[in-house]
Amino acid sequence: MKLSIAVSAVCILSSPAVSAFTATTTITNIDTQFVSTTNRRNFVVSSSTLFVATNEGTDIDKLETQQQQQLQKDASYGSSSSSLTPEDEAVLFGHDQLRDDRHPPFPLRHRKTDRSGNLLEDKSLPLNTLEHSTSNPLINKLHTMRETKLQSCPQLWQELALLNPDQVALIDEHLCDDQKIQLTFAQMNDIVDKAANVFQSLGIRKGQHVAILGENSARWLQVDHGIQRAGGASAVRGADAPLDELRYIYEHSDSAGIVVLQGPQLLKKLLRDATKNHPDIAKQTNSPVGLSNDKYGPVKHVILMHREKWTNDDVKKFLAENNIGDNKFTVSFWDDLVQQATPIGSAAPKVTRNDLATIVYTSGTTGRPKGVMLTHGNLLHQTSHRLAPSKPYEETEPLPGETMVSLLPVWHITERSFEIWMLSRSCKVVYSSIRTFRNDMAKHQPEWLVLVPRVLEKIAAGVQDKFANGSLPVKVLSKLFTATGKARAVQGKLANGLAVGEAGTPSGLRQLASKAAVAGLAPLNFVGDKLVWSKVKAGFGGKLKTIISGGSALAGSLEQFYETAGFKVIVGYGLTECAPLLSYRRLDGNLVTAGCCGKPCMDTEVRVVDPESKATAFSDRPALPDGEVGVVIGRGPQIMKGYYKNPEATAKAIDEYGWFDTGDLGRINPATGDLILTGRAKDTIVLSNGENVEPQPLEDAILGGTDGLVEQVMLTGQDGRRLVAILVLSPTELANAGYLSKNEAEKLQKANEVVNDPKCEDCEAESKLLQDASTTLRKNTELQAALVNAVKTSTSTGFARWEQVSTVYLTMEPFAMANGQLTQSYKVKRDSVLARYGDELPK
Repeated sequence: MKLSIAVSAVCILSSPAVSAFTATTTITNIDTQFVSTTNRRNFVVSSSTLFVATNEGTDIDKLETQQQQQLQKDASYGSSSSSLTPEDEAVLFGHDQLRDDRHPPFPLRHRKTDRSGNLLEDKSLPLNTLEHSTSNPLINKLHTMRETKLQSCPQLWQELALLNPDQVALIDEHLCDDQKIQLTFAQMNDIVDKAANVFQSLGIRKGQHVAILGENSARWLQVDHGIQRAGGASAVRGADAPLDELRYIYEHSDSAGIVVLQGPQLLKKLLRDATKNHPDIAKQTNSPVGLSNDKYGPVKHVILMHREKWTNDDVKKFLAENNIGDNKFTVSFWDDLVQQATPIGSAAPKVTRNDLATIVYTSGTTGRPKGVMLTHGNLLHQTSHRLAPSKPYEETEPLPGETMVSLLPVWHITERSFEIWMLSRSCKVVYSSIRTFRNDMAKHQPEWLVLVPRVLEKIAAGVQDKFANGSLPVKVLSKLFTATGKARAVQGKLANGLAVGEAGTPSGLRQLASKAAVAGLAPLNFVGDKLVWSKVKAGFGGKLKTIISGGSALAGSLEQFYETAGFKVIVGYGLTECAPLLSYRRLDGNLVTAGCCGKPCMDTEVRVVDPESKATAFSDRPALPDGEVGVVIGRGPQIMKGYYKNPEATAKAIDEYGWFDTGDLGRINPATGDLILTGRAKDTIVLSNGENVEPQPLEDAILGGTDGLVEQVMLTGQDGRRLVAILVLSPTELANAGYLSKNEAEKLQKANEVVNDPKCEDCEAESKLLQDASTTLRKNTELQAALVNAVKTSTSTGFARWEQVSTVYLTMEPFAMANGQLTQSYKVKRDSVLARYGDELPK
């Protein structure tokens, strides 16, 4: 459920208008780079303006009133220039502050709450569209659309069909059977309109739910937005989840007699499992496929998104052979239904930001998944993110017509939100898969990628393997240019006045010294770019502007690798419950340090609080002083409506003041004000001496300090005397280091790739091959000693004595979805790994 993505420095504008803020609240006014104050307790970010309030109490209503009074004259929503007078600007910005139309102060919208802590929208507050203002009229119109027009996710297609109808929106050349799909915004709008009619004709009414159990494709988005335009909400999960989990989701979500499946293969699996493997399921549910719920009974309509080489006659034959008549359920192909439908037009119900858009079933690392209820407003808030608010829009933001290659599961909230983010900027989305990713990158040359750390890790490992296996000149040059590229990345940030590591903003002298260093390194880096990094960039298509990492924490060593290669990397933070972003690092203030998640999103508050503190009738949870580790809580328009049919879990997660408890541990960097994550509260390992250990920073350090030998790592040691690191080793790097022959490594690498394939259904032979190799390698005392030494070294600096790791357990079998040790969002299932290896671990 956790995810990560990124942020930057935020301007803090001094404003006399806030001087009337309550006597119990302090506003820190700064008109330069963010500077820490010992009284800072929680962030309130409104666009690119950051207001910092102490914990004595934040009177949001008064602050809104002050801001609203100063912005009342700025009522021209579509204007590309300011309607404020010079006198107004002097009041808003301070007499010595020049107005920057790229990022004026936004009012704190969506900040009112009712007595239950539910976030309410204050319609009286003015909007300001100038933040994204450029000389490009289309970009300005798109920004106006996002800020003033969008009330639902599928409305995006209606608006874009008017603004940029002929621009290609979606490309899917591999995932929709043999059909190659390329749709413009106008064509997609027509399909979504017809899709809504499909669901309405099947009986879907506003407020009802439909389960979608499928994977990436353009058709998935057609189905999802068709349900939403019909007034319904989608309940989503990947088709590769265990069958009992898919049945649970259909039952728990109260799907209204309809299920949308990936294709015939999943239908066959469900039927076989319910009637042959577990015949009691079919009897209990009164459904041949075991899909039923108390509210609507057995499933009545099955829609198959993909044909998978089946014809309509094959469907009829399948139903006849299994004695399934229309009295049980109907089976239809999605493309047939859409072709036969007419647009819903005015028959579509009115849908607003407050309406439920989707129930996302999280791929939890333990127990049954919870249904996260996200509204249209939750999802549309994610379209507001700016990557560099202090820079001209065209320098750092997605431009109309640019491309994003989609590799992550589309039902995953990271992918889903960033697709909306890109589409709302009139960009196109290209659907890909692990098998076609390399070719799609070369063909479509994307400017934007959203990937999880595990994928970035595999790509980096492949590049580093080529360096290690190259000729002597290749090895020497790659090491040299890695060092110079790394220096360029660090010195370049300092030269531009950005903070690096735990230090604050560099002084003027330090910036000058870094500029000189960058200039001195320029000749070497020019050669390095030509000989080494240009080939890496070509592997990504050659036009890549920015990599956005989400889904889980990105190890510092990985981020360093990509920045060394010359890529811009954005890392941020949030959870499914936050749709997903709470904070992120912006490109104009990208603090690269372990665990850094930047500053809050627009209209969002973030605090770090004592884990033992509780909200009371008189006060919310007070913030800890900067630098102290506590639990991260957040509040804003992106916070979920709650967990479906689970009021107890909702009340535990969101307090009466509207604060969502993330369960993550973090602190505020005193020098820069950035949020630094340190671990997950429930992942904390408590040793027998009573010391608490957060595994994530140690695991990142081990991954970065073992020269590629370790692909994955998980720490354990609960109630023990010491920490134990379970290390998944790389066959290729073991061969490079001389611990395996080239032939052995090739066999094990192939087995590794089979087990790592999320689509793998029968990996027993490959798993056994890897397990046998693991047993042999554990007897290799030289390898054991080398790994112990590397792990010791990587955890010896910056960690407490009890956190230093000196015991390891080796395995060649990866943590993967196929063996149940990785979630579908690529997080390690710690309980499953421990269950697998617990009895074998050193005591």
